[in-house]
Amino acid sequence: MAEAPKPSPELRTEYSYEDFGRDFFEHAVTVERVEQALANLTGNAVDFGPRQVGPAGLATIQAEGSIREPSVLRREGELIEFDLTIPIDLDLTVRLAAHDHRFETRLRAQLKLTARAKQPLHIFIDIPAPTENDIDVEVNAQGLRASVLDVVADIEGELKRHVAKYVGKQIEKPEIRRMRDIDVRRRLENDAPDQSTEGG
Repeated sequence: MAEAPKPSPELRTEYSYEDFGRDFFEHAVTVERVEQALANLTGNAVDFGPRQVGPAGLATIQAEGSIREPSVLRREGELIEFDLTIPIDLDLTVRLAAHDHRFETRLRAQLKLTARAKQPLHIFIDIPAPTENDIDVEVNAQGLRASVLDVVADIEGELKRHVAKYVGKQIEKPEIRRMRDIDVRRRLENDAPDQSTEGG
């Protein structure tokens, strides 16, 4: 089936610069583009410890894992905002009384992203630095002794602080900041016809 002919530019409906700018933002900053900007986070290693914890430092903890694929969800509202979830899986080891206790720990960094207009003709995906309040922790603690569980409870806050600081550094890496900063003017100029070849 043949495509319907496109209307002549003169026949298209005219609307305000403000409405045009809003539509442009909606098209330029989509869930897919935000996910692409953060794709380099997936698979990055996360290490913690070894570190002595508990009364008199009787326990030692160590964790190793990685970032899984982030997810992005558009928020409703006047601003163009997104909910970003960065899942992190850690294998946590607690050494207590010469015995190692290993279990799985799942963390999620819950962040809010905002697309902001910046001079001159830039769109910047703003991500505030995460804090421990932005981190959720879920520990698979089945079969652990009460003494080990006490250690785990004591270190949850420390894990949250460590992961918040780590995620903050990751999203500020140069390659990710470049993906978060859309230079509209440069992209338009790069797409413009090469004037030197016209009329030759």
